[in-house]
Amino acid sequence: MNSDSQRKLGVLMVGAGEYNVGYVQTEHGAAPDKPAGVVALTLFDLRRRGLVGRIALADINGTRMPAVRAGIQSKIGDVYQGLDTSLDCYPEDNVESDPEAVTKAIASMSPGDACIVFTPDNTHFQIAMAALQAGLHVLVAKPLVKTLAEHQQLVQAAGAQGVVLAVEFHKRFDPMYSDAACRAKALGPFSFFSAYMAQPKHQLDTFKRWAGIASDISFYLNSHHIDIHSWMVGRKAVPVSV
Repeated sequence: MNSDSQRKLGVLMVGAGEYNVGYVQTEHGAAPDKPAGVVALTLFDLRRRGLVGRIALADINGTRMPAVRAGIQSKIGDVYQGLDTSLDCYPEDNVESDPEAVTKAIASMSPGDACIVFTPDNTHFQIAMAALQAGLHVLVAKPLVKTLAEHQQLVQAAGAQGVVLAVEFHKRFDPMYSDAACRAKALGPFSFFSAYMAQPKHQLDTFKRWAGIASDISFYLNSHHIDIHSWMVGRKAVPVSV
């Protein structure tokens, strides 16, 4: 690692899956909804712009890393010529399972670096807390956690460390949603809200190891609608019944 990269923001991605790196491994061979991923591609571009230095990736399964790197090369490296797609992977390629890989990856980062978490909902709290306590800024895929108590603990930890803790609500940047928000406000006082979301059936295969078991659609999809409702109305709702 050269001294120049050390002066720039280091970023750790946790979760070698579809959103970070465009990788899925399913029984029926379902294709990823985002073949090039989202996070890694963005980080590589930020590094090209001189805003990011070291990029790392952590997962519990190292045997998928060769396929991950091959996918990154074919979908990103071969398409965007000259783009540096190198990254440090945890654990090693020959390690089938290492529950401590994420902990080791976090320890390899420097205070003030960033950690981006795209993992099953039930793992968010432990990973985010470890990263915060290490002095890293943390961005977590929605939902942040599933309980108010865990949410408050993370907020307190971020405050104690003086770092940023944020939830990734990408629908805020989706033209369809941002346009709807502007149009809704132009209609006048808010009186009614109805939301519906559909997704390709093959995605159920992609996320079936944890979706509906460790979490459910009310957390990982409906959270978008709760957020867009608050965004459009400009206020927080007071529950009448749940």
